[in-house]
Amino acid sequence: MKKAISILLCTFIVLALSANDSIAKSNLKIIQAMEENVVVHQSADIDRLIQDKIDGTQREEVQIQGYRVQVFSSNHQQTAKNAAFDVEKQIKESDLDVDIYVLYNPPFWKVRLGDFRNQQDAALLRDEVLRLFPQLQGDTYIVRDQITILQ
Repeated sequence: MKKAISILLCTFIVLALSANDSIAKSNLKIIQAMEENVVVHQSADIDRLIQDKIDGTQREEVQIQGYRVQVFSSNHQQTAKNAAFDVEKQIKESDLDVDIYVLYNPPFWKVRLGDFRNQQDAALLRDEVLRLFPQLQGDTYIVRDQITILQ
């Protein structure tokens, strides 16, 4: 009786281990397939911060007057918030490498892009936004704003 229970127990353990092995292999295949399709969108600031860490450089964030490109503004109480986040999502999914700010200054929801020291650089981004998102033409313009830069 003890031998039968021991054999049954060993058989169960072997079956469980082989099932776990096949599940692990299956999960590995899924992960590998997912890795092939991963697209990472990150700010160029991340690369600069990593390089600064490697070089031992210390940078400080400074607030100055500058320019941003406003691509959305609405005070429609029931839809403005969701519309602002929809615009943010569209821009994040595009090829634009730019900081995105969703702002709420009652009663307005706004979406602004970038941190530019001069109006000419902001104009280049505005032109690129209008090329990629012609539907934003009526809402896209350059605004003066408090911007954050690394110094």
